[in-house]
Amino acid sequence: MNNIKSILFRCENVFLIFCLLWGLVFLCVNPPFQAPDEAAHFFKMWGYTQGTLRHTIKDGWSGIELPKSIDNIYNFYSQYVYSNKKIPLIETVKYSKLPLKKDDKVFVKFIPTSYTPLSYFPSFVVLWIMKLLNFKPLFMMYILRFCSLLVYLALAYSAIRITPCKKWLFWFFGLLPVNVYQASAISTDGITLGFVMLFAAYTLKLAFREDIVKLDKKQIIIWDVLITCIGILKFAYFPLILLYFLIPKTKFGSTKLYFTNFAALLVLNILMLACFISGIMTAKGLNSYNYGKNLLGGFDIIKKILSAPLDYIILVVRSTLFLRYFLFYNIISSVGGNLIMIPNFAANLTWFLIFLASFYKNGAEKIINLTLKNKALIFGILIFCHFLIMTSVYLIYQRTEPYIVGIQGRYLTPLLLYFMLLFNFKNVCIKNKIVPAILVFAAQLLLLMTFTIIIVYYY
Repeated sequence: MNNIKSILFRCENVFLIFCLLWGLVFLCVNPPFQAPDEAAHFFKMWGYTQGTLRHTIKDGWSGIELPKSIDNIYNFYSQYVYSNKKIPLIETVKYSKLPLKKDDKVFVKFIPTSYTPLSYFPSFVVLWIMKLLNFKPLFMMYILRFCSLLVYLALAYSAIRITPCKKWLFWFFGLLPVNVYQASAISTDGITLGFVMLFAAYTLKLAFREDIVKLDKKQIIIWDVLITCIGILKFAYFPLILLYFLIPKTKFGSTKLYFTNFAALLVLNILMLACFISGIMTAKGLNSYNYGKNLLGGFDIIKKILSAPLDYIILVVRSTLFLRYFLFYNIISSVGGNLIMIPNFAANLTWFLIFLASFYKNGAEKIINLTLKNKALIFGILIFCHFLIMTSVYLIYQRTEPYIVGIQGRYLTPLLLYFMLLFNFKNVCIKNKIVPAILVFAAQLLLLMTFTIIIVYYY
């Protein structure tokens, strides 16, 4: 009986129960196409099921051929994304009965995402099967949301399970309202967040587990695969590859292996990054529907940045300061069209709880010793990632405003876990056993509050 109880109340198992519960709730109550960019992700996956790796161009517009039934559903729900109008529940019931009729197609304009098939795996495979079986479009959406949730659950659960330290920080981070909401939507955020969590946990394991004296080939390959996947999923997180230097050189057995492995991995990721950025900037059909008229192209923007790097750095800093309050709250809570967030007092409480979780240590955990050099490395990586995120937004959306706009807090959310590692101090920790109970209760309260906000906003 005691063994069953200990298994049930393990940190990772508690996470699995609550994340699955609230993920299913958000999956059901969030109306179709309301999560950020949900339509674009769905349309992109549809293209993959047709063997199309890029969008279609028609009359100079970017888009895709879709069944009229999906277009009808999209046109109805898209009007509610940035409005305060209520969605009649009866309409959802009506559209749930709409048949697919996949041969009756229409061209739908949309801003195509730049993600690869990995970002949608295995969802686009499931979508392909559902197309063969003529599933109703609305049921397709909810099943794809469930796929996204399951992938996130598997990756986040594994991260909490293997991390040698900060388990409750991983736990609370994994249950942040924005993370559970995005993971239960048609999005790339769930798989990206999961990989970022698993990569952090595995890096800490290799770097600080004392029983791992020397890395074997399997461990090195797993680390290399994880960071490569992150680079493919979201190129702006590419600088996380530098966390390689948290792992002691002695664990590789030889200095030559240590540096040659990193060099090969770095070259591979840089080549992928170059191909990815080049693909974005040479994509055709991204006309005034996306950006407006008479604006500079991507390569012109790059030249502009390189010709005046100091001016661009000032622009990034100025834009960050301009958006500081929005990012502070949006990074932990964002639902609907990225406009709905939990109240400020709840967001402030959430930040306090994140810090509380980062300082907590249970009896079985190891206290890791991050040196000043380690923290400087992590801080530099975070700054590098932030610049890449701002630059990617600048390339895609921004041209004329005095600030870089279009950035969302959820772009920075994966970096929050690494940011909290900066507050690791060997001799400063909280061991009070009531902390996990506080975190569990607070997480449910925040998720319940998010659920209530969704209901009040949409229904």
